[in-house]
Amino acid sequence: MATDDPKKGKKRTILEPLHHKACNILPTLNISQQNLLYYASLANFYTVYDLRQLKPEQVRLYLLCYAWVRYRQFSDNLVEAMFFHLKKIEDESRRVAKQLLVDVQEKHRRETPKIGRLLSLYVDDSVSDFTTFGEVRRRAWKIMPRETLQTTAQRMSVKPVSKLALQWQAVDGMTGLIRRHLRPLFLSLDLNSVVSDSPWVKAMNWLKVVFSKKQTLSQRPLTECPKGTLPKRLRPYLLEFDESGEVIGLNAGRYEFWLYRQIRKRFQAGEFHLNNSLRHRHLSDELVQKEKGDGAG
Repeated sequence: MATDDPKKGKKRTILEPLHHKACNILPTLNISQQNLLYYASLANFYTVYDLRQLKPEQVRLYLLCYAWVRYRQFSDNLVEAMFFHLKKIEDESRRVAKQLLVDVQEKHRRETPKIGRLLSLYVDDSVSDFTTFGEVRRRAWKIMPRETLQTTAQRMSVKPVSKLALQWQAVDGMTGLIRRHLRPLFLSLDLNSVVSDSPWVKAMNWLKVVFSKKQTLSQRPLTECPKGTLPKRLRPYLLEFDESGEVIGLNAGRYEFWLYRQIRKRFQAGEFHLNNSLRHRHLSDELVQKEKGDGAG
């Protein structure tokens, strides 16, 4: 099961220098991955007492293999934890967006009869042409209070809210979860792309630099945001605008969520991969390991 247990993250950090040494030493021994996994399992199987009875060089080999495997297992767990939490946040945002849509529709349903009564004032024969507009307004406010009438008029004067807009509005309420659950996992992963000069890799690196400075994306100039990561159809939702409709910056929470979704999409499509991994390495790494295994046989 996917987890972002802090204890496991700490263990991965402890194993990092050993894993680095293993990456330098193990290739020189020309050990197939099958044997490497087997030796790692022995280190886990034997007790400390049993290990002390073995030859020192044998123990070192087992422990190096164990560090190599276990570190990569932890890395895989981080990927799965990130996508697990991303799915949970997506599901919750869809649920909230659906409820927002129901609320909007219900509000419209309640307002429609009153709007009809307001319009009927214009054709009501009991209202004389000599009736002052002030009197007509007072009648209108009895049908719908002035404040409600103002907000309803403003709402009807603009383009109706779309389902997509409600979905992004729901994401706004998830920014705390995104920062708490997704961001630490993202920052701990070193993802690579098979696409040269990928704008998404640039975006990931940009986020890591900004977050390392304890800043938010909205504090950075929009020109820093990598081109190609803001599709035209989503610019109205990923950008912030002033009252005149001019772009003033990035919607930090929404863009961060958008990037994490793109990471998952491109990861699953094979565009992104994780070098220090057992299950999520690049295909060429798998082929090299297979060739070594075949050669050893």
